[in-house]
Amino acid sequence: MKKATTSQDLYRLLLDDELAPEVKSFTPDKSVSKIRNTILKGFKEQVFFETEGEGDPISYKRATEKTIMYYISTGNLTKILALIESFDPSENHYSPGAFNDIGEVSENPLSQAISMFVSGITLYTRAALDGGLPDHIAYSLSDNYIKYSLMETDISKLNHLQNCALYDFTYQVSAYKYRSCGLYVKKCCEYISRHLHEKITLSDLASITGKSEGYISKIFEEELSERPSVFIRNQKLEYAAHALEITDISISSLSDLLAFPSTSAFITYFRQKYGVTPHEYKTTFSRL
Repeated sequence: MKKATTSQDLYRLLLDDELAPEVKSFTPDKSVSKIRNTILKGFKEQVFFETEGEGDPISYKRATEKTIMYYISTGNLTKILALIESFDPSENHYSPGAFNDIGEVSENPLSQAISMFVSGITLYTRAALDGGLPDHIAYSLSDNYIKYSLMETDISKLNHLQNCALYDFTYQVSAYKYRSCGLYVKKCCEYISRHLHEKITLSDLASITGKSEGYISKIFEEELSERPSVFIRNQKLEYAAHALEITDISISSLSDLLAFPSTSAFITYFRQKYGVTPHEYKTTFSRL
């Protein structure tokens, strides 16, 4: 089979069944076979360790990661800033054990920190792309953060750079998402993202902007092609879908948490947006 020498060749290989080899056992190159065996041994030991502890740290790790990625992909600067402020800059955030979602990839503290930093940037990039940020913007930001992280020798600076990256990726998503919006719509969207757990009315949006309800309704339809009430509801439903993926919250509790008028209304709106009920959506993700 012809080797992939360019990105286009690789793309064709991934999509074209005729170019793919028959399924057979994988044999690593001899130059890395011993290293691979050591990796697999460490992998089995770590899996055993992490599944023998209290609770389910793997699930918690994934839930934490998905929550951060959700806030980046939705451009939620309020939540990301709160997360950044919760970090103690004097701590080494890359040290295994600092957080239960940090694994050990190197015994050298600096190598460990750089590896974790690069892994984080990769995840932020993916989240930004999922949030609609164009490839050239997401990858340019990613390339530059990785480039300068590889030159850094001070772990505390990497901590601060990680915070910068969290903010910058989220900001770029937010800026691109609302690039055609004026000041008043942006202000309303920021308010909505901070008050999803409350009942938000058109009157509230008019109050924070100092404009009339009719004006707010008009500019929402002009700039976002949605009525304010529909936009608010969709933001709540997106949050609900995320919560169903990572928590065991009941449908009625989630409806109350997001201030829907009733559980039945929440279920109806959710089905209209996602094509399934909240329970069906939750069941699907529980199997993954």
